[in-house]
Amino acid sequence: MRASARVRAEWANRVRAEYGSAALTARVVHGLIATGMPRPLIDTALRIVRDELDHAAISHSTLVALGGEEDALNIDVAQLAGPAHPAPVLAGLTENILGAFCVGETVAVPLFAAMRAGTTQPDAQAALDRILRDEAVHRAFGWETLEALIAMDPKGVPAFASVRIDGLIAASRRAYVVDGALPVLEEAERAAGLIDLTDYARIFEDCVRESILPRFAALGIFPPR
Repeated sequence: MRASARVRAEWANRVRAEYGSAALTARVVHGLIATGMPRPLIDTALRIVRDELDHAAISHSTLVALGGEEDALNIDVAQLAGPAHPAPVLAGLTENILGAFCVGETVAVPLFAAMRAGTTQPDAQAALDRILRDEAVHRAFGWETLEALIAMDPKGVPAFASVRIDGLIAASRRAYVVDGALPVLEEAERAAGLIDLTDYARIFEDCVRESILPRFAALGIFPPR
């Protein structure tokens, strides 16, 4: 049975997002090497690149299983290179770790957990089980790498991060929080791994308040007041 257009669009979006995450993490690998970071962090980052490519593949398999074999993914390969970063390598690496990992992957864990909780479609269940398991590793990598960056530059990195985190959180928020009336999900859509956008917003804000900002504060990173 073919899933709704909303379900197919969501899983197609996940394929694109996972490819984008793989490309960004590959840039992080380069930054780790270029700044002389410890080998275990480099190895974990390489593992994350493979994870994200696997996530893209299993998300595409889920899309096909849900009847989306005819849906065009329209992946803009040119965008996978990412914007040119004029800042020094350390600043660019720090920005990616802050935005993609300390914010993005930290929020992803409770979000994927909420998606998985209501999923009964077997292909979507298997995909979310794998993704959720990996996201915990990706989240831990982000915070471990941030600590290593602070150890490398104890004054510069916290100062840089304090200036950037408001904007990075706001950018991530725009991906999850939608203004205006929102359509109610059907049960079949929840069973295929979707959650209401109001739940996205609530989980995001709870995670920022209860997890992300306290962890930043423990490292001496505070957003401007």
